[in-house]
Amino acid sequence: MVQYKHAALALLASIVVGKTTSILSSSSTAFITPNNKWKGSAIITRTRSNSRRYSAIPYDERSSSSDSLFAEQEQERRFSSTGLLNLPDDDDEIVDALLAKKEERRVARQQSTRKPIYQITLPIVSRVIVQPPITTATDKDVASAADSSSAVNNDRLASLVAKGQDIANASSVGMSLRQVYSGRRLSELALDVDTLRFQSFVGELQGRDVSDEDAEDYSLGSLQVLQNSVLKLVEESFDGVVVSSVTRGGLAWQAGVRAGDILVATSATMGSKLWPKSTLDGVRSAISSRKVISPSMDFEFRRLTIDKVEAESVQSFELSLTRPIGINVEDMDDGYVAVTGISDKASEVVTRNIRVGDRVVSVESSIGGQMWDVYNTDGLTSAVTSRLPGQPVRIRFERVETLDEEAVTARLPKIANASPSKSSLSDAVDGFRHAGKVVASSEAPAAQAQQVLPGSQSAAQKMLLSRSRDLLRTFIARNEVTKNLKVADRVIEAVMDAGAALDGRTLTLILTAYNMCNNAEKTIQIFEEVFGVAADGTEKEVKQAYDGRLISDMSALNTFTISGLLRAHAIRGDYESALRVLAAMEGESAVSVGGKPTRSWSGKGDPLNMLPDTRAYNIALSAAANRGTKEGLDAAVSIFESMPNPSISNPPLGKPAKNLVTFNTMINAYATFGHYEDAYDVFKSLKESKLQPDRVTYTALIKTSIKSGSIEKALDILDDMKWVGIKPDIVSYNNIIEALCNANRLFEAKDLINEMETTRVSPDSMTYGLLMNGLLKANKPGPCLTFFESACSDERTVALTENVQLYTTAISAAAALGDHERALDLVTRMNQAGVRPNKITLTALMGACISGKKYEAAAEIYSKVKNPDSHAISVGLQALCMSGKFDDAFALIADQRSGQKTLSGKQVMSGFNSLLQSALQSGEYGIAREALTSLLQAGYIPSKFTFQAMAEGLNLQPDMPRTSAALNARKRSLPSEGAFEFLLFVLDSLDARKLSVNSEFYSSILVLGAELGGLEKRIAFMLTKSRKCSSQKEVDLPSEPTDTVESHLILWEDLYKNYSAVKEEVGVGVRHPTIRVSGNKHFGRVLAAENAVSYRGRPVADSRRR
Repeated sequence: MVQYKHAALALLASIVVGKTTSILSSSSTAFITPNNKWKGSAIITRTRSNSRRYSAIPYDERSSSSDSLFAEQEQERRFSSTGLLNLPDDDDEIVDALLAKKEERRVARQQSTRKPIYQITLPIVSRVIVQPPITTATDKDVASAADSSSAVNNDRLASLVAKGQDIANASSVGMSLRQVYSGRRLSELALDVDTLRFQSFVGELQGRDVSDEDAEDYSLGSLQVLQNSVLKLVEESFDGVVVSSVTRGGLAWQAGVRAGDILVATSATMGSKLWPKSTLDGVRSAISSRKVISPSMDFEFRRLTIDKVEAESVQSFELSLTRPIGINVEDMDDGYVAVTGISDKASEVVTRNIRVGDRVVSVESSIGGQMWDVYNTDGLTSAVTSRLPGQPVRIRFERVETLDEEAVTARLPKIANASPSKSSLSDAVDGFRHAGKVVASSEAPAAQAQQVLPGSQSAAQKMLLSRSRDLLRTFIARNEVTKNLKVADRVIEAVMDAGAALDGRTLTLILTAYNMCNNAEKTIQIFEEVFGVAADGTEKEVKQAYDGRLISDMSALNTFTISGLLRAHAIRGDYESALRVLAAMEGESAVSVGGKPTRSWSGKGDPLNMLPDTRAYNIALSAAANRGTKEGLDAAVSIFESMPNPSISNPPLGKPAKNLVTFNTMINAYATFGHYEDAYDVFKSLKESKLQPDRVTYTALIKTSIKSGSIEKALDILDDMKWVGIKPDIVSYNNIIEALCNANRLFEAKDLINEMETTRVSPDSMTYGLLMNGLLKANKPGPCLTFFESACSDERTVALTENVQLYTTAISAAAALGDHERALDLVTRMNQAGVRPNKITLTALMGACISGKKYEAAAEIYSKVKNPDSHAISVGLQALCMSGKFDDAFALIADQRSGQKTLSGKQVMSGFNSLLQSALQSGEYGIAREALTSLLQAGYIPSKFTFQAMAEGLNLQPDMPRTSAALNARKRSLPSEGAFEFLLFVLDSLDARKLSVNSEFYSSILVLGAELGGLEKRIAFMLTKSRKCSSQKEVDLPSEPTDTVESHLILWEDLYKNYSAVKEEVGVGVRHPTIRVSGNKHFGRVLAAENAVSYRGRPVADSRRR
């Protein structure tokens, strides 16, 4: 207010000085140069006509007209000494007048640049068409027409038809509206104001003649369509509704509406107020609700024209100037403040950058540094004079240059091939030009037949789609996975063969069928094929596998079909693609998700069903939760928090609010990671949102508590669930039963099953399977089989046992008991019950045969397993080894090494161990050598189980017999010839890779040497001299030069084979591989074995490495 008061005082001063100056001087354009004592006042006012002019040139130099200047200064002194004293005490009236003047000039400035806006009233209720009384369609006319010639009849009939068309056109609005998106993109469908139905470009042109806008010979009923030259006048960022076409002679045409006009606002449902409109959905809703209240409606349009604003070039620039500035400014009639003069004494910055005619649009405020718009010279005066001399002030200017005719023409949109003709389709937008070709040829080209008009199909095609929907619903209801896939494929083939276009309902059922089969890739392929957009919401090009034969109608792309696509992404856990699809539905472009920009789908489908709803967001939330990673959980939390809580105050066009499914999905996401506290916080927010938790909510909390390791919390939640009146279902009970069985709390699990029967919740096959697995894990295979047989003998539960999982568990229990005959009998009963064994069942049967020492049968069963998994291969390896099929077993392991990574490293090691043990038991030392070599070459390190397998395969003992009876028994069970040589091969192979040998295995080698005696004992004694504990570090110390002969290495196996040839060299020039023994746990056993091979008589040559 202080600023406005200063401006008011300046205004009053200018009025007084103007009156005085007009008397003393007739010059109205002279620049005023005050004395030094007036240097603090930078702007002096004078008047000319009805505008005020200001001079901001406070220099001390005097001009030639010094006398008149001194006279003006004298008048100003009088004003400063007496005029201010006569001001009224309350200057509110002056301030109000100043504010009113400012508002007047602001409106004038806006009006100078605003496009023409007009308002019309149109009927929105169908009018009864009454023929004029002069019609010729009377009985007398008909009789006379029958007597006339045929030519006269035809002319009269044509005249009647034309007159009827004119009456219909004059009684209808005759206007279609179309959505314009950012980037001047038009929607595929237009809204017919008369019928409130959506129609394509072809539908707008069907049966209509198109004429030029300026043609004088157009006929009533012809169509004026949107032209490129008009569309390009729309701002690039504009997002609203434009008139797509107008019927000439219709009510809209008569009211002045033309194609290309922008719809600004429409009447409210009640009253005379106008509400802005920017979407077709909003316009359709407004008309539908208004026609219930009133038969007419007001529309406000804005016409796009090329006026003087488009013929001007406006440049904006900003300068930082200090007092004195040295420019003259004046209020102009268009609401701007313009520069009317520049002093010769102005600074170089002013003279070089400012020109006469430049506009002053804004000035820096004295406090805060903000830029305030300038609407009159009073505000500019106040802002400048508030600065001290030398203090800078930022002022923003605009320079307006009028373009010549060539420049204006260059700025206009270029129209290609705009040859003058009667048809205005030459400059029409692309949709109308393509539609014109379709209408002219009565059929759309194959390359452009991606989408057709709803309802334009034949009766046979509609019947085909109806029967396809019935068939798909039947198989989806049956939940037959394999048949769903085949049925969906057959429907697609039939639709393409018939040339029919998929509607939204049929396509939704097809996508649902593929999703039920977990065939997300097929869902994505069909979606991209039909709509030609990337299913991941990006801008990538889509390859069509059916050559464009699979098409859809215009409204098929909607929230229902897109929800099917989102479910496919949820099956894959691809939450990034789901988020991009949501952005595409919302019309967002170039939004980066996962490093890939999105592409807007606005204008490509049903405009009333394109915005994502709560269901779409729930599916995206499920996709993030199904990812099963920390990143997926973070994305799920982000989606959940972005959705508002349910409330009546939520905006209708904002992001959809959460519902019960949203909360349940988020609790399930936390359950996957066992975040009980976070899940419980979501549960509390659910109750605070006034939504009522259901059975799914409590079951999700039960899963969360079990995952976090608290079964007691799960039991408490089950009790709370019953307390609030929600009956637990089979899923709730099964979750807790599984947790109890895994915790070996089998009696509590059995009590819970009894409770289920009491509450009339029937156990299902999963309930029995969980309890049987719990008994099997508790090493109780007998009770497991008994429980299964009791369920089979009860007619109430026998149907539940006819399940491949339960039979497989029972066969595994028989295998644990070593009862292979019982296992084979169970398989026979499976086949009789019509239950087909799977590879897990066959694997369990192999284990049963191995337990019953039926190795040949186990190997034969393995040969019948198709696509075995890692467990089946491991058991099959064991069966092949034990049945003596070493070549097949070795080939199977070699396949895993060559690239078939079905087995894990641990399973491969187990296979090698089985092969080594079986080969050594059979005396196949060559197979054993090859297996050990392959194991080491593959980079595996022998474990204690590997040494144990070799020791068991050779029947080695780590301790010497202590009695004569035990010694005699041991001599009868000594390994076959070649065992000691294989053991030396093992030691050589380990030393070649600097690996250690197990202490028990080392002791077993020494004990075998002592038992065999002779050369074997001598070699075993030499092994003790080469032993080194694995904990000792090998350090190579520089040796002093000696006269000894360099030693050479002889492997242990070569020494054993050629001892007679090299025995003279032993201890002189020969060294042997080092024996590295791991572990000190059995050190006493090692010393005892070394003592058993030592020689206490004559010394033996030392074979230690020198």
